[in-house]
Amino acid sequence: MRRTVSPYVTMAVASFAGWAALAVESFLTPPPRDYRDALVLVPWTLYAVVVAGAHRIQRERTGALATAGLAGTLAGMAVSAAGNLGVLLGNDAMVAVAFPVGPGLFSLGLLLFGVATVRAGVLPRYAGVALALSQPMAIAIGLALSWHVPVHPHGSYTGALGHGLAVLALAAGLATARLPDGRQGIHSAGRP
Repeated sequence: MRRTVSPYVTMAVASFAGWAALAVESFLTPPPRDYRDALVLVPWTLYAVVVAGAHRIQRERTGALATAGLAGTLAGMAVSAAGNLGVLLGNDAMVAVAFPVGPGLFSLGLLLFGVATVRAGVLPRYAGVALALSQPMAIAIGLALSWHVPVHPHGSYTGALGHGLAVLALAAGLATARLPDGRQGIHSAGRP
């Protein structure tokens, strides 16, 4: 089976850049903006692809816990994305269903996936820990910056930097991963 790590590293760095840009833009212009609910779908989707890629790379060593975590993470991300679309379309029913179900599934899924990642030993421990703490970091950063940017359920993404840091840690972990077949990191990407 061919393993390709490098594209996941690239997507993770792009996701980080998107999260960081949203956080900075939200900080510089504090009132919530609906267009941010559309823009966030770019780093959000990249994050989902990178987490699925991390699962693919380490699945021989992670077991059912990672599979359950991945399922919860991706389901939570899909439900949350539907909520963002609801905001953009003015559909309150979509928004009501998305919260708290989406963030709850996402948080629980990343916690399980992060624990499984640490246990697997394919990626460095910090990558699994960062994934497990992605949502708590986003909440903590959002609260820490609430003196300038009030916490709002949508349209404000200062806390997004927490997700950006988690996906950046995942990028670094993927670049140095000890792949199950003995190869290491992106230097061996694509080799059978």
